[in-house]
Amino acid sequence: MKTILVVDNHPVVLKLLVEFLKKQGHEVITAEDGLAALEILKKVRPDIVFTDLIMPNINGEKLCQIIRSRAELKQIHIIIYSATVLEDETNILSLGADACIAKGPFKNTEAHIATVIEHIDNGTIHEFKDKILGAEDLYKRHITTELLFSKRHYEIIFNSMPEGVVEFTLDGTIFHANAAALALCGLGEEHLLASSFFDLFSGEHRERLRSLLHTPGRAPLVIKETAPILLNGKMVTIHFLPSNDAAHDFIIAIMRDLTEKITSARELDLLRRQQERILNAVGEGIVGLDSQNRVTFVNPAALAMLGYEQHELVGNSLREIVHACAPEEEKSPDNGCPICAASLDGIVRKGTETFWRKSGTGFPVRYTSTPILEDYEILGAVVTFADITERRKMEEKLRESAMTDELTGLFNRRGFMTLADKLIKISVRDKTDLLLVYVDFDNMKWINDSLGHTVGDQALVETATLLGDTFRLADVVARLGGDEFVILCTDNSALGNEETILSRLNENIEKTNRLISRQYPLSLSVGVGPYEHLSPCSIDELLRRADRAMYENKGGKKTHNQDG
Repeated sequence: MKTILVVDNHPVVLKLLVEFLKKQGHEVITAEDGLAALEILKKVRPDIVFTDLIMPNINGEKLCQIIRSRAELKQIHIIIYSATVLEDETNILSLGADACIAKGPFKNTEAHIATVIEHIDNGTIHEFKDKILGAEDLYKRHITTELLFSKRHYEIIFNSMPEGVVEFTLDGTIFHANAAALALCGLGEEHLLASSFFDLFSGEHRERLRSLLHTPGRAPLVIKETAPILLNGKMVTIHFLPSNDAAHDFIIAIMRDLTEKITSARELDLLRRQQERILNAVGEGIVGLDSQNRVTFVNPAALAMLGYEQHELVGNSLREIVHACAPEEEKSPDNGCPICAASLDGIVRKGTETFWRKSGTGFPVRYTSTPILEDYEILGAVVTFADITERRKMEEKLRESAMTDELTGLFNRRGFMTLADKLIKISVRDKTDLLLVYVDFDNMKWINDSLGHTVGDQALVETATLLGDTFRLADVVARLGGDEFVILCTDNSALGNEETILSRLNENIEKTNRLISRQYPLSLSVGVGPYEHLSPCSIDELLRRADRAMYENKGGKKTHNQDG
């Protein structure tokens, strides 16, 4: 005795087949279409499935494909029992069924059914793989052939659509889906068909759909671009089209993926907001100028240093209001002002100047004026500046105390420690962060031993110059002694941008080493130590952290060289 599932929507054929199989001693389960059959297969594993091909919802062809694609159902024998097998013989034989029986007069096909079951029992069912039993009782019908051709043509169009299309019953059971819908859902047809449309969505999205489709009328329902819904990690719009045929009511869902469009819009908005945050958070003053040297934007740091409101500066001349070149009696035209000249000739300007506050008091700044170029046209300039009043005072005291390195002109250890201690106190007061970079010249001993101490001194001067060119003018560069250098980055934005800073340093080292006249390669080991005002520490501790990081960098180079 075998357990047999019979799938056919014709009640008379279904009754005849069931009665015959029961007389043969088999247990029989019935389903009116492929959708109902898949529900049964979730709970029961029959030995044999007899299925018609032409059925509503999920047809016999799809049912065969799904059964053959599921590992847990592969042991089931499939017998196609259909009246259209001759009209579509080529496709029928490719469905993976164990046998095909032409649905002719039932008395003529009883023997074929019994024969197939007997061969299944004997393990010889493979003998019927490329045969259609009972074909002699049927003939090809032109109209049926035309209908099958039309069905194939419709399937090609349906699966070529870029939009995902899903058809489901009013309770949400899916019985048809095109290729684009499978891709959107991230499921194979064998898992999507007979599943619930609502279960494709989660949480509030599922409840939103249930509410929308609770009582569908005849008018289309739409989930618009302004409020898309999440499906398999993608944002989609959906048009719901309530439909019906002679047998039942159902809903067609047409889905379009908006993920790429939404992602692009979000990225643009994120970039804009990120740029605004950078401008607002950076500690330096930033002023934008147009080609006439009129102010186009000013960041909060610049407004705080100058004492103006935004509207008092935007649209006005930077030179006339801020007096970038000199006090009122010494003002020069724009082409004599180095800051304004950048927007006239396209050349970057750096240096120190005196800016004037709204209150009339002046203060020293270190500035960079960078032209804005587009398609070789100068559109204006961006001016960044920092108040160096306190640094000027400290530098003057250091000069008076002779705290500079005689060879390189940089601060020496004593000068650096004095200045760094004061900068740390300012950092705590102003709630800003610092970054310490520790640099060690790798091959100084080899240069001194092989090329002489004069060349070694030249190497130290060269390193000092390279560090000065790499780091900002506002950063403190010092030689601690021997072949060790340190840089204290005073820009609050340096913390978190260590990779960018080190990448810039490495690029400058590579440029230097490309010079063909070099006697020695320039190689530096680097370590960084962050100083956060929320977790303050002494300058000695900060130096120890950076020194340890530097030695890790140096050790990594040695390991790499040995491995190489």
